[in-house]
Amino acid sequence: MHKNLISPEQDDLDPAARAFEALRDEVTDLRHAINHLAQHVETIPTQDYRKTLAEILRAQDNMSAEITDLKSHPAISLTPEIFWQELEKTKDRSLQKERKSLNAMEDTLRTNSNMIGQWIEQARAANIQNWRIIQVGSLGIVLGGAIVFVLK
Repeated sequence: MHKNLISPEQDDLDPAARAFEALRDEVTDLRHAINHLAQHVETIPTQDYRKTLAEILRAQDNMSAEITDLKSHPAISLTPEIFWQELEKTKDRSLQKERKSLNAMEDTLRTNSNMIGQWIEQARAANIQNWRIIQVGSLGIVLGGAIVFVLK
C-alpha cells in the first residue's frame, strides 16, 4: 500500500507535484481505511447500559439521602473545639445548680440554726423563771414560817 515510491511517470513531475500526488495517495488510503473501519464498527456488538445507569442513579440517590441524613446528625458538626465549649457549658450549668442547691441548703441551715437558738433562749428564760419561782416560793415559806413563829 505504500505508494511513496517514485513511479516512472512521476519522474518528469516537479517535487511539489510529486508531494501532492503522494499526499493524494495517502488520503485515498486513509479513506479506504475509514470505510473499512466503518464496516467493522457495525459488526461490533454494543451493550445497553440503560439498566446499569439506572442502578447507578438509584444508588447515587440513596447515597445522597444517607449523606444528607449524616450531615444533619449533630455528631458530624461536633469538632473538638465545639465539644470543649459544650463541655464547659455543661460544667457551668452543673456548677450553677450546685451553687443554688448549696445556697438553699445554707439558708435552710441558717433558718434552722436561728430557730434552735431561739428555742435555747426560751428554755434558758424558762429555766431562770423556774429558779425565780423556786426562790420566791422558798422565801415565802421561810417568811411565812417566821411570821407564824413570831405571832404565836
